Formats: sequence, C-alpha cells, structure tokens
Amino acid sequence: MFSYAAKVDVGVFEDHNDDRVLVGSHILTNGSFSEKTDHPYLVAAICDGVGGMAQGDRAAMTGLEVMSHLDKPGVTKEEIQEAIELANRRVRNLQSLENLQNGLRTTIAGIYADKDRFYVYNAGDSRVYRFRGRFFTRLSKDHSLVQDRIDMGMLTPEEAKVHPQKNIINKCIGNEEVVNPRIKDLSEDFCYKDILMICSDGISDEVEDAEFREIIASHAEEEDLAGCCECIYQKAVERGSRDNMSIILIRKEDKESERGENTDNAADGWRPDTDDAANRWESHTNNATEWG
Repeated sequence: MFSYAAKVDVGVFEDHNDDRVLVGSHILTNGSFSEKTDHPYLVAAICDGVGGMAQGDRAAMTGLEVMSHLDKPGVTKEEIQEAIELANRRVRNLQSLENLQNGLRTTIAGIYADKDRFYVYNAGDSRVYRFRGRFFTRLSKDHSLVQDRIDMGMLTPEEAKVHPQKNIINKCIGNEEVVNPRIKDLSEDFCYKDILMICSDGISDEVEDAEFREIIASHAEEEDLAGCCECIYQKAVERGSRDNMSIILIRKEDKESERGENTDNAADGWRPDTDDAANRWESHTNNATEWG
C-alpha cells in the first residue's frame, strides 16, 4: 500500500504549463490531490515539456498516457523501457505529422513499485529522491550538460547549480529515435515508511537537499504528504522559481512487503550533490484519467 500527494502549478512567471504528473492511472495537469492506494503496486512519474520548444505539454501528456498503462502488478524493467520507447515513437510521429521537429519534447522521471519490485527511471533532468530517517538521497541522475561535466571532473556540484547552461539536457522523449532511459532496479532497498519525492527542475533548481530533508522530516510524523507538497512548493516560490513546478510525494505503508535493509544507498556509484554531512555518499553503502 502507498499514500501519495501531488501538486502541479504553472508558476509565478509562466503563463503556460508544460508539466504533467502521473500517479496510478490519474494524470494531473494543474492543482493538487492526495490519496492512498488499496492495492500493493504503484506507477508514478513527472513529465516536464522541454522549455523553449513548442507543445511540450502535448509531449508530456502523450508520455504519461503511455506510462499509465503500467498501473498494474508485476511490471518488469523491460516493460518500463518498452513504455518509454513507445511514448517516444508516438511523440516523434506527432512531430513528423505536424512538421514539429523542433518541438514536442519532454523529460520523464518516475518510479514503479510493488511488493517485490522497485524501479527508478528517468530521461532528462526531472528527479527522484528518497527520504529515510535523517537521510535524503537522490536516486536518479540527470542527463544534462552540467552532469556530464561533473562526471568528467570539469565542474563541482556547487558550480553546476549556478552554471549558465545548467538547464541544457542531452536526453529526453522526442529527441532521438531511441531514448535509452536510465532504469535502476532498487528492489532490495525500499523500506516501510520510506518517502519518495519526484519533481521537475522548477522545484529542484531552487530548493537545497538539506531544505528538502528538513521540510519532509517536519511533516513525516504527522504523515501529512499534502501539506509537505505545499511547503516545498512555497519554498521554491520564495526562492524565485521562474518555471512550472511539479512534485509527487509517496510513502510506503505496507510493512509486510518491506525489502530494504540499507540506510543510504543511492542508485549507482555517483555522489549526490549536497552540502549537508548527513547526506554524504558512502560507497558501501487503461486510459489515463486527466485531473485538473
């Protein structure tokens, strides 16, 4: 079982919303909602239409309509890959039919979980995080120019945050014939009362990891995911976010299906960018319903 809350907002400075949110079979285009599942599986994702290109909202909606069909038990890593590639083909077909080769692109980031499986997937710079105890860890890894330069030792994470090209991505739905998204199998590391956060860069660009951790921790005792979403959103607004903003929070409620043992294992051998010592990387360690 899972509890979840989600929020989508056009933002303070934008007049058009290219963000879309999927939780289960529900696609949220604006506003917020929260629920609890009555079944032990969940698919959730955010698509953020690529800025500066036409009809990113249609690309985002197309992507999530395909992903919504994964709202069922027993989904495999291969099925997630196939769904993202199918979304890519549909978006590229629209580009061709409507002569929009310079439009219709979207990031994607999300999770699939059931009693035996936990997968994290992404293409672009929308992100997935996990809060556990005092630890807040990024589980996804951006496909972006600055992340590549971090990997090559040319930038520090702190420098990347203020780099003028920080929003240039090099992978997304609609960009090439094959997406080849990053998909991580973390099935052995998903625990009772873990809280997952999926967000677009309108949120993650403005709020520091330590602040995310503090806000989520302050709401964890009361199990107030909707209030937590709102607080994170307000923090991004206070920081001057100039983008659309989307966030999903998911809490694992089913103790009997707990698989995880570790306290702070991130997705693959890379170091999350954080200034807080508590978040240090340790190497050992069938149709979608439109809401809004």
